[in-house]
Parts: sequence; C-alpha cells; structure tokens
Amino acid sequence: METTPERSSSSLEPPNHVVALPRDTATLRSQLRDLIAILALPAVWSGRDAADIQGAVLEVLSSMLRLDLAYIRAADPAGSGPLETVRVRERPDLGSRGREIAGLLAQGTTEPDANQALVLPDPATGEPLRATRIALGLPGHTGVVIAASRRSSFPTPFERFLLQSIITQAEVALRNAALMTALHHALDCEQVSRADAEAANRAKDLLNEELERRVVERTRQLSLANQELRREIADRERAEEALRASEQRFRDYAETASDWLWETGPDNSFTRVSEELTTRGIDPASRIGGTRWDFATDVEEEPEKWRLHIATLEAHQPFRGFVYRTAGADGSVVYIATSGKPVFDADARFLGYRGVSSNVTAAIRADQAEKALHQAQAELARVTRVTTLGELAASIAHEVNQPLAAIGADANACLHWLAADRPDLDSVREALTAIVKDGERAGAVITRIRTLLARTSVAHEPCDITTAIRDVLPLIGPEIGRHGILLQTSLAPDLPQVMGDRIQLQQVLLNLLLNAAEAMREVPPVRRRMVVRATADHRDDGPWAIVAVEDAGVGFGEAAAPRLFEAFYTTKPGGLGMGLSISRSIVDSHRGRLWATANPEHGATFHLALPGMR
Repeated sequence: METTPERSSSSLEPPNHVVALPRDTATLRSQLRDLIAILALPAVWSGRDAADIQGAVLEVLSSMLRLDLAYIRAADPAGSGPLETVRVRERPDLGSRGREIAGLLAQGTTEPDANQALVLPDPATGEPLRATRIALGLPGHTGVVIAASRRSSFPTPFERFLLQSIITQAEVALRNAALMTALHHALDCEQVSRADAEAANRAKDLLNEELERRVVERTRQLSLANQELRREIADRERAEEALRASEQRFRDYAETASDWLWETGPDNSFTRVSEELTTRGIDPASRIGGTRWDFATDVEEEPEKWRLHIATLEAHQPFRGFVYRTAGADGSVVYIATSGKPVFDADARFLGYRGVSSNVTAAIRADQAEKALHQAQAELARVTRVTTLGELAASIAHEVNQPLAAIGADANACLHWLAADRPDLDSVREALTAIVKDGERAGAVITRIRTLLARTSVAHEPCDITTAIRDVLPLIGPEIGRHGILLQTSLAPDLPQVMGDRIQLQQVLLNLLLNAAEAMREVPPVRRRMVVRATADHRDDGPWAIVAVEDAGVGFGEAAAPRLFEAFYTTKPGGLGMGLSISRSIVDSHRGRLWATANPEHGATFHLALPGMR
C-alpha cells in the first residue's frame, strides 16, 4: 500500500494561517457550535483514562469533520506500550484494516509539524481518501492523529483549525490523564508501601510477641527442668542413702543370720565359707578345697539327684533349694539346703558360684514325722473301713446272695427249657442274658468291697463327687431296706470336680450314711427318711461341691455338738468314736470342711464341703 502526499494549495488558506470567515449565517452558527463544543471537551474528558480519551477524540473528530477514517496513536501512561484506536465510518468491522492502513501512514513521520495533505485507500472500497496527519506533542514521547475523508476539499482551513483545536484539547486531556495515572500510581504505591509497612509492623509485633512467648516458654521449661533436676538429685541422694542402709541391713542380716555364705571356683570347690558354719559344729576351714559332694553322705543313696545337680553346675545355671545330707562334727545327721548363682567377669568368663546355705534338719525331720503321721492315719482309716465293712457283712452277703440266687433260678429254668422235646431257645436266651447281668451285679459289689479294702497310697486326682456318691449308695442299700428307711437323693448335674483321693472320700460318705441309718433305728417307722443332697456353690475363691446327709433320727444335744468330731467320743453304745474324727481329718487334708447342724424338728444334717477344680 502506498500513500501519496498532496501539496496543499496556497489559495485555500489566508496569509499567516488566518481562517477565512464564512459568508452565510448558518455556517457561522455551526462553526460557533463546534468551537463551543471543543471548549467543553476538557470538562467532558476529565477523569477518564488515556484509552477512553483517545476513543472520545476520534468520536468528536468523526462527528464534527464527517470523517471516513480516524486514527490516533499515543503512549500508554501505564507504560504497557502504545495505544492505538481507529474508526471507519459505518464499518466497525473494518477496524483492524483501517488500523493497518493508518498505521503505515503514521509511521511516515513523527515530527510535530508534519501536517501535510496525504492520500490513502478507503478500507471498505479502496477509493482514495484525502488525509491529514497531525503530531501529538506529549511529555516524553510523540503521538500522531490521522483524519481522512472522501471529500476533495478535505481538509478546509476551518476543518484544519478545528482539527488542530481538538488535538490541542486532546493533548491537554492526555497530559492530565498521564498525570492522574502517575498520581494514582503514586497513591497506589504509597498505599502499598503503607500496607507493607503496616504488615511489616504487624509481623514485627507478632515476631516480638512470638519471641517473648518463646522466651517465657523456654524460661518455664528451664525452670521445670531445674526443678526436675533438683528432684532427681534429691531422689538420687535418698536412693544412695537407702542403698547404704540396705547394705548395712543385709550386712547385719548376714552377720546375725543362722545361714552361712559360700563361694566356689570354676572347679566347684569351695574357696570361701563364712564363719556362721561353726554354729553347726562344722569347721569352715575343713570345707576349703573340697566340693559339695565330697562332704555329702547321700550321694550313693540318691545318685540321680546328684547327677542332675552336677549337670546344672556344669551348665553354669543358677539353682535354689538343693537339699542334701551330711554329717556334723559329732557324727549326727545334718540336712542342708543350698542355693547358688553363677558369677562371670566382664569378659563373660565363668568364675564360679556364690550362694547361701541353711540348716534344714528340723524341717526335714518334721516333714518325715508328718509323712509318718499321714501313713498312720491312712492305716487307721483303712482299719476303719474294714471295721465298717465288717458291720455291713450281713448286708453285703444279702446284696451278693440276691444275684447268685437269681443266677441259680435262671440256670435251672434254662435246663428245663433245654430238656423239652422242642427247646424254647428264646426263653433260654433271655435267661442267659439275665444270668450275665446278675453276674456283673455280684461282681460290681465285690469290686467295690475290694477297692475299699485295698491298701493303696493316698493319691489326689480329679474326682467326680456324684459318681462317688452313686458308688457308695448300693453298699448301704440292704441296710437301709432292712430298717425300712426311705432314701431320697437330689444330685445337681453341674457339680464341679474336686481334687482328692476317691477311696478316702467314699469312706467319709459311707460313714455319714451309716451314722444316719443307725440314728433312725429306734424312731417310729414314719419318720425314717434319709435325704442325700449335692449342690454347687460359687464363691469368691472358686466353685465348691456341697454334700448334705439329712436324717430324722435321735439327733444330738447342744452339749454334745462341740465334741462330735473328737477322737474316741461316741453316742452309740458299741461305738469306738473314731469314725467322725477320721472323716474330719480326711476332709481337712482335702482343704474342705465337715460340720453338723441340728434339724428344727428331728434328727441332724452333716455337711461336707470340698473346693472344686477351676
């Protein structure tokens, strides 16, 4: 695209650029209105930014000068680059095309006095437009305004005057806009600076508060740490004092106790024995250099015990409560219990043992005496069982005789049926089955008797108290039936198992049942009723099995109650007075209770309580 400058005719402008006045009044009025409107432009544009002012300038130019193309370019006061605005008459869609054409023309010169007439193509039709270019004089930079019209007379001197006047007002408005922009920018910067300063002051205040808070917190922590340190120092001093007191206390114990201390080397020979051993009639010096089994007198009698002890020593394991027998200076038997702990150095090398020993001769002899007593009690209990079974001899014979008689009768019937011409095999089979059952019944009676008479050691093991009761009841069945006694049982299904010796517990039950039967021999028949109850009682220390034997016999008086369980005390004419005494000792050995209570009307009730297994 090319733009052609056109030299202005000198006849169009008066000398010294004085605009010729129009000859008709209407034109003069129109021009006056335009001038007045131009004078009002600063007030209209006041407060607008540069882009709005440029648009308003083109609006005024296009309206007053009836332009087909108007273009303005000026720098943005905000510094973002030049602002370009263009208007194409009745064709807003050709704004970019008009900006391109006018922009090329605007690049021709930037001189402020480049006000020559030019020709450029119409963006819509391509027809030539007469144009004029006027420089904008702004502080620090130069802008340009281009006005173009199809009129061949454009621009007339008055139009050029108007154009120059509008441009002058635009320059003033753009300068003011630039000043306002700079002022707003300065105010904004000042506000930002003030806000930043306030934020910095607030941050400083917050930082000071945080520092003060941290100082207070750190001071508090240090104070607490100092208090804790003082407490730790006080606790350590108290602990050291307690340790010294404990050391002195144990030293006093060691010096005054009947036990003695010892040490052995890696070969298990004694290297040190305390002087307390002399109180046992043994010279400590005689033990140095020898081993424990060198002085023991039960090595050959209990080799397995000593084998296990030596294996423990060789494995460097601690041991406690090892008891062995030795001889005193006078040849008397001495039992010693010893405990030891292996000693190692910093490199884990075995150095020997350190330990303590004590004389347990009295305890061992007491234990032996207790075992002998228990054995005597067991023998006495067995004698009592034999005596009790002797009293039941008639009943037992009757109990065995019944199945034997039934066996004989069934056998004779079998022979009779087999001798017939046509043997009744079904009846024979039924009779033989009955013989087998009666034989098992008689065998069960004999088995119970042999069990009660057997000489067995006392063995505590899980025992079902219900089964024990059911095994004893058949033994007294004939005795109860012979005296017309009504027997009633109430056995709870949830009885706990007890830990005990079944034979001894059956002996207690048998004794209580026989006593109840004998107590009702002399009472009227209508009162002869015996009740055996078994219930479970759940206590704080676990479940218990409670057995009660109730009779309606002669009972006992208040004076006899405290002596019922004494040895050799009896209310029966031919009694020995040992049954209840032995029964209570058996129950005591099972950690249970045996007591008696008088019934409100007749007779007495004996109660047996045994702790159940958990």
